[in-house]
Amino acid sequence: MEQPGSGGAAGEGPQAQTGFHQASNMAFVLEFMQSYGWVIMIAGIVAYFIYKKVQERTGRSGPNREGLEYDADTAFRRQEAMERVRLKWQQEHDANAAKAEEAKKLKEEQKRHERIEDWERHQEGRGYRSKVYTPKEEEAATGSTKPKPKGKPLRSPDYNPLMGDGGSCAWRPARSGGGGGG
Repeated sequence: MEQPGSGGAAGEGPQAQTGFHQASNMAFVLEFMQSYGWVIMIAGIVAYFIYKKVQERTGRSGPNREGLEYDADTAFRRQEAMERVRLKWQQEHDANAAKAEEAKKLKEEQKRHERIEDWERHQEGRGYRSKVYTPKEEEAATGSTKPKPKGKPLRSPDYNPLMGDGGSCAWRPARSGGGGGG
């Protein structure tokens, strides 16, 4: 008698069918690996390296993790030190800005006095200040008007701007020569 659920033929029971399916699945996997094995292997390696990079960036694991424990005291001291340095820099900047502002005010005051003197000179009939440069009183008194030392000349003495820059790109007339010889 045949049992219900059997395939009908002898030796084709449920175990035989699962064995057949397992063999066909195994053949499919084997064929797939033969066709796309290199691609799968390269993709796996790339995925592994990406996973390691992500782990390093997030800091969840690694050999240096033990030393990176958060210490509130150390962080607070570091922040206070940074604040002190910033405050010092700001004070230096403010002092330099105040000096610059004071110098600017002095210069403006000096210009104002010069304008007043010019106007008074004009009222007296002596005219405005000279348009020709004259050394200031301080320079004339100290005698600091000395000639500039001659340094290296800007161009060589045999330079002629009409001759071009002397590069190999310049136009040259053709050689004038006779024929080919004797």
